[in-house]
Amino acid sequence: MVNRDLLTKVVNSIPETHRPLAEALQGSARYTISNPMLSLKKSNIALRMIVRDLYAKEMQKDGTVSELRTLLNNKHFIEKIKPRRMYLLMNLILKMTEAQANDLIDTKAAKIVLDYLMDLTSWYTKQLLTKEKLSVPFEIESLTPTSFGKLDLPAYDYEAAAKWFLIAAEKGNTIAQYNLGVLYNHGKGVPRNLKEAAKWYSLAAEKKDSNALYALGILYQLGQGIEQDEKKSAELYELAANAGNADAQYNLGSLYNQGTGVQQNYETAAKWYKKAVQQGNTSAMNNLGFLYHKGQGVEQNYEKAADLFLQAAKIGDASAQYNLGYLYTKGDGVKLSYNDAACWYLSAAIQNHTNAQFQLALLYKSGQGIGQSEEEAIKWLTLAANNGHTNAQYTLGLIYKQQNTTLAQISALEWLLKAASNEHISANYDLGMLYLETGATETAVKWLKRAAIQNHAKAQIQLGLFYLGDEHHLPNYQEALKWFYAAVSKNEAEAEYQLGLLYEKGLGTSVNYDEARRCYRSAAEQGHLHAQYQLGNLFDKGLGTKQDYTEAFKWIQQAAQKGYPKAQFQLGQMYANGEGITRDYQEAAKCYRLAALQGHTKAQFQLGMLYKKGLGVTQDYTEATRWLKQSMEQSMSEPSF
Repeated sequence: MVNRDLLTKVVNSIPETHRPLAEALQGSARYTISNPMLSLKKSNIALRMIVRDLYAKEMQKDGTVSELRTLLNNKHFIEKIKPRRMYLLMNLILKMTEAQANDLIDTKAAKIVLDYLMDLTSWYTKQLLTKEKLSVPFEIESLTPTSFGKLDLPAYDYEAAAKWFLIAAEKGNTIAQYNLGVLYNHGKGVPRNLKEAAKWYSLAAEKKDSNALYALGILYQLGQGIEQDEKKSAELYELAANAGNADAQYNLGSLYNQGTGVQQNYETAAKWYKKAVQQGNTSAMNNLGFLYHKGQGVEQNYEKAADLFLQAAKIGDASAQYNLGYLYTKGDGVKLSYNDAACWYLSAAIQNHTNAQFQLALLYKSGQGIGQSEEEAIKWLTLAANNGHTNAQYTLGLIYKQQNTTLAQISALEWLLKAASNEHISANYDLGMLYLETGATETAVKWLKRAAIQNHAKAQIQLGLFYLGDEHHLPNYQEALKWFYAAVSKNEAEAEYQLGLLYEKGLGTSVNYDEARRCYRSAAEQGHLHAQYQLGNLFDKGLGTKQDYTEAFKWIQQAAQKGYPKAQFQLGQMYANGEGITRDYQEAAKCYRLAALQGHTKAQFQLGMLYKKGLGVTQDYTEATRWLKQSMEQSMSEPSF
């Protein structure tokens, strides 16, 4: 839907002196759904007004006789106005209006243009001076651009055509039989009736009409108006393909490519695609390019793939445009260029290619090959997401989640829910975490479990942590053990550490120091500081193993170096007592100080005692008193359990 509030705001910002601009903008909005072609006409009129008015004022020249592209290529003009989205808007309109009427023009396309136009108009009106008039008087009706001649399709009398085709078809005219099948197939001039379509196609196909053979093959493949028979479909396509029908050659190639109705054979698929390519079939160009890219049925050749994609892309094939954009992001067969990738993704995106819309959004988000803009990323993600693109729904949910406002959180929930409902595993996890943050624990656990049972390690860990219990929930150590154990198979250090704690304390299982040590070691070797500390403690205390101060020192030191106060205190103790290392009060004082500064009460006390005795530090009763007092005050303020 058009954002009516924004439209009203923009229109109201247009002064009365610029009434034609307001009328053009309102017209564009009025027809986005009922007549998107007319909506684009109105958008083009508004764009021409803005550009030509700016040109006349900035350049002191009449720009009414020049094309927009000519004006926007004027270097001096560009330097003065910094045309923002004018180029993109102009290209969008040109691409959409110069294509075939059944290709690019749809409601979504018109809405995209209107969205950009409102933004451009808002910027333009802010540049206007009070009571400033349009430099060139415009009349709305006189502004219908000549480039839209292709858009007015002739009105055909399909009912009359159907009557005359029927007369000729009943007399055995092959072309009339085929044409009558087409009318029944599409419901033109007659009620749509696929059985009747199949009947007339069959009669024409019996006479080897290649178009009828192809059309009948489609009905057999889809099972429309006739019992589905993919093998029969392949036979009909082959007859039509041998007669030179390019569409049949493409479809036959696709059957061999997929192994549908025939045994899968990439070489045969490539053969038929090549025949269709010779006749200019863009879909065949795209699919043959894909075979070259994968090296299936042909020798892998990225350059040939790129060339085929380019041929089809120039003609307007959205899939080829997307594939070409992908090659530019990888540098396969072409020089790596995010700028070129963005251009081709845009060309495909405005044709409603959802993958292209998604990839274009990612480029806007990262700023690769195109100006970084989260706003633009959201626009294209929304288009793809509304078309059911699950990754777009998920990405949109994450973006809104990061905005951290009440309204954004509502949008985040909406999109993550859609992605999660479409079985996006990570969306289940993030949705669960979002519910957990809002206090909806039961709902959170439901979504986390959906991710966890699909082996999402972070969801498994989060469930394990939840089942450890808190002030609001009783612990369930057996469930915690189960989920941590599941995450351990993904080599997750946190899961190994938590599992080690359960084994060491005998929670949900029997005390098992050997298993605890194994789990801690696995996590510690991955750099998990808490696991390093716990592993050192097992060796320090000789739990389940021979007491080994040297091994204890090694692991506790690693945790201490990462800033963990408990490890810093313990390391200080080992230096002070000469455990696993030569006694060194100076090093002990350093370690105690690091922990003391983080509020560790025992470290504060020990540091105070070193100052009192002058061990490792210069004897200083004032410093000793300060640290001992701080230790006492802090221990008194700490809760007692």
